[in-house]
Amino acid sequence: MQAELARVTLERDQAVQQNSVLSQDLLAVRKQKDRVTTAHRNYERMLVHVLGHRNEAWHEEDTLLANAEEYNENLHEEIHQLHNQLHPHHLLGAAEIDSEDEMDEDREMEETASGDEGDEGSGMDNDHSE
Repeated sequence: MQAELARVTLERDQAVQQNSVLSQDLLAVRKQKDRVTTAHRNYERMLVHVLGHRNEAWHEEDTLLANAEEYNENLHEEIHQLHNQLHPHHLLGAAEIDSEDEMDEDREMEETASGDEGDEGSGMDNDHSE
C-alpha cells in the first residue's frame, strides 16, 4: 500500500507540475494574443489615417486640376484679347470677310427670289441631289 501511495503521489506531483507549465504557456499565449490584437488595432488605425490622407490628397489634386484648367482657359482668352489688341487689322479683315459673305448670301437670295424657278418650281436652290 505504501508503494501505491508513493506512486499516486508521484503522478499527482507530475500532474501539478505539468499543470503549472501549461498555465504558464497559456498565460504567454494570451499575452501574445493581446499584443497581436493591439498591433492589429494600431495597424487598422494607421491604415484609416493613411487612407484619409490619400483621400484628402486626391481631393486637393482634383481641386488644383480644376483651378489649373480654369486658369488655362483664362490665359487662353487673355492671349486672344492681347493678340487682337496687337493686330487690330486682323479683326477688320475678318469683319470685312464676314460682311462680304453676308452680302453674297443676300444677292443669292434676291436672285433666287426674282430669278428662274427650277424644275421643281419652288424658286429655291436645292443643294442636294436626289
